Amino acid sequence: MSKIGIFYATGKGDTQKACEYLASKLTAEILPVKDAGSEDFLKFDLLILASPSYGFGELQKDWEAKLETLKNADLSGKKVAILAVGNQERHPDSFCGGTVEFLPCIKKAKLIGATPNDGYKFDHSQSFINGKFIGLAIDTKGDAAYEAKLDKWAKQLKAEL
Repeated sequence: MSKIGIFYATGKGDTQKACEYLASKLTAEILPVKDAGSEDFLKFDLLILASPSYGFGELQKDWEAKLETLKNADLSGKKVAILAVGNQERHPDSFCGGTVEFLPCIKKAKLIGATPNDGYKFDHSQSFINGKFIGLAIDTKGDAAYEAKLDKWAKQLKAEL
């Protein structure tokens, strides 16, 4: 059984709520990234990195403060999945784009959990590469079915472990 850790940053609580829901589906430990040290990243077989995007697709500030810690952690042999929370209506030009900043920090790990666009309307997202999101993108405010997307993604992650 793989040990799963969900590391999240949240502004208004939407990302935390989504992560708590996901944790219940995966039997995962959930940690606010602001409280995480490099040793915490090493405790898990699968790290789920979760963040909302702000402004023009920037990561939440708690994650920005921890990117160097994540980059310096030896993630060799680990798997990483990315959960992006955004607002397709308010930010169609940068929907869930901030999570692309994780990619240079996780080069030694294997990225899993890429997903196609599942009904979202947006003009651009830095995290939408070659027809897929680099993880799961959800809109907790503008999509009543976001929990169903989390359910489907949890099954996908279990299959990719």
